Amino acid sequence: MKMPNIDDLIKAAKEEDWEIVDKNILNICSDPVVQEKAIKLLTNSDRNVRDLGASILGKFPLSTKIFSRAKPILRKVMVNDENPYARYRAAFALAEHGVGEYKMEIIGALIEASQDKDVGDIAKKYLARLK
Repeated sequence: MKMPNIDDLIKAAKEEDWEIVDKNILNICSDPVVQEKAIKLLTNSDRNVRDLGASILGKFPLSTKIFSRAKPILRKVMVNDENPYARYRAAFALAEHGVGEYKMEIIGALIEASQDKDVGDIAKKYLARLK
């Protein structure tokens, strides 16, 4: 069986097959082409695809160029997205790569995420790093 690629993970996210996403995301997120695509995923109409885009951007070091392009879009998702997991994952990505001027907004999103049963522990780790 071939290693899943970004398109396979997009399909899995749309189908809410998070097991496939979780098992394979680290194998693709170091690729700058995938990171560029992840920025575009943040504006996808599918809420789970936006969640995937933010997850990819939070899992691996990003070049300054890619992060500078992703940062305002991640902030927009973190503040405005109706999908709480897209918001939380965007906050995690921003916390991972540098909070900058969004620190208070990120802390607010992380506090909200820390109450969630699925991602609360992740949020608490980022909160501890930012305090």
